[in-house]
Amino acid sequence: MRALLIERHGGAEVLAAVERPLPEPGPGEVRVRVTHVGLNHLDVWVRKGVPGHHFPLPMVPGSDIVGVREDTGEAVAVVPFVSCGVCDACVSGRHDLCRAYRIRGEGMDGGCQEAVVVPEASLLPLGALDPAEAASMPLALLTAWHMLVTRAKVQVGDTVLVQAGASGVGSFAIQIARLFGARVVATASTDEKRALCRALGAEEAWSYEEAPRALWGWSGKRGVDIVVEHVGAATWEASVRAAKWGGTVVTCGATSGHQVSLDLRGLFFKQLSLLGSTMGSMGEMRAAWAAVQRGQLRPVLDRVLPMSALGEAHALLENRAVSGKVVVAQDLRR
Repeated sequence: MRALLIERHGGAEVLAAVERPLPEPGPGEVRVRVTHVGLNHLDVWVRKGVPGHHFPLPMVPGSDIVGVREDTGEAVAVVPFVSCGVCDACVSGRHDLCRAYRIRGEGMDGGCQEAVVVPEASLLPLGALDPAEAASMPLALLTAWHMLVTRAKVQVGDTVLVQAGASGVGSFAIQIARLFGARVVATASTDEKRALCRALGAEEAWSYEEAPRALWGWSGKRGVDIVVEHVGAATWEASVRAAKWGGTVVTCGATSGHQVSLDLRGLFFKQLSLLGSTMGSMGEMRAAWAAVQRGQLRPVLDRVLPMSALGEAHALLENRAVSGKVVVAQDLRR
């Protein structure tokens, strides 16, 4: 079968089409013929490399996989992580704390190939969902759900600021906060992206430059209960300032840089909670997926490209030229 492989870190030229053996399922596993793969900024980091972090190259990229299971012909999505299933964290339902936790396309092979073999327990039914839209969701959906529901414990009446609200994680964070009864505002870089944030449920959406002053007025000079932060160095200081006394900043990423400064006086005087968050558990994935199937959350799909144009798709992410998600569709078969 054909697959796209990252053999070394670098530009789009390192995305190589190769021939690989068709994987055979073992006990409790099924083979899924891949039809669509959703992209995340994580794919760019895996391709480019991150100083101080080891990726197990060579590797097939792509965390969000949708396809057809060979044994039944059912359209399915694949949960974007694996864990050991037997440690104390897994047995207690906290798969995200498992020391063997791996993200597909980041710590193990992903979906940019003709077929994958996965545990049957890792499959999610599509139901009436469009396959391309379904592929735009799993990783970002799970990440946003874990950030807000499990880590920050969003509740009715909370006020929430979502940084980069038109991104994959941001678009779901707006919707999840609203689903749980919170009031939401967001930041985004263009008029088009700010309009998307408002369409998803944000009361206001501002540019990064105008947000600090506008938020001060919107919140009655109090700040917000929860800040959803995943941009990193470019917005970190503003995010910490935006949290009210006793507020929470929850972060899952650092696309603009991971080195930030922190004035400890603001942390202890305001009694802030700074929370880290990575992906989530199987129970959270199924709860979030059920909310999508009930129509309470919706995917935000920017465009679909051929899988063979993966380098072009990466460039769109790097240039912040999308609102929502980019999905690649299977065209590797000869």
